[in-house]
Amino acid sequence: GKLPRKPGPMVMVKQRQAANARERDRTQSVNTAFTALRTLIPTEPVDRKLSKIETLRLASSYISHLANVLLLGEGCEDGQPCFSAIYGAKGDLDSKQPRSICTFCLSNQRKGGSRRDLGGNCLKVRGVTPLRVSRR
Repeated sequence: GKLPRKPGPMVMVKQRQAANARERDRTQSVNTAFTALRTLIPTEPVDRKLSKIETLRLASSYISHLANVLLLGEGCEDGQPCFSAIYGAKGDLDSKQPRSICTFCLSNQRKGGSRRDLGGNCLKVRGVTPLRVSRR
């Protein structure tokens, strides 16, 4: 049988250009998504530009922080819902996790956040309105 013909140099150049264009579009799409995600994460100072890895790590921490605020309420005993989620209300260790420090809890304490506005304070950094959950 006949061997399949290799594409000519012009075809290969066009394929490479198309692949490069697709990669540029993909990169632009990823960068746009990171930019959108950065606007949702409170930072100090507010205009601090996070690297991609910092954005992912802080987004993950912030989601955990907000989950703890929802779980334990804004009126958490010590103003640190993330600490309380690990150690329990009496300070005894609920799990074998190491003591972790939540950047967002600490940020609220530095700003003098009271127990009442714990959930709202970190959200105000970027002008996002805090979500109010009705308790029944």
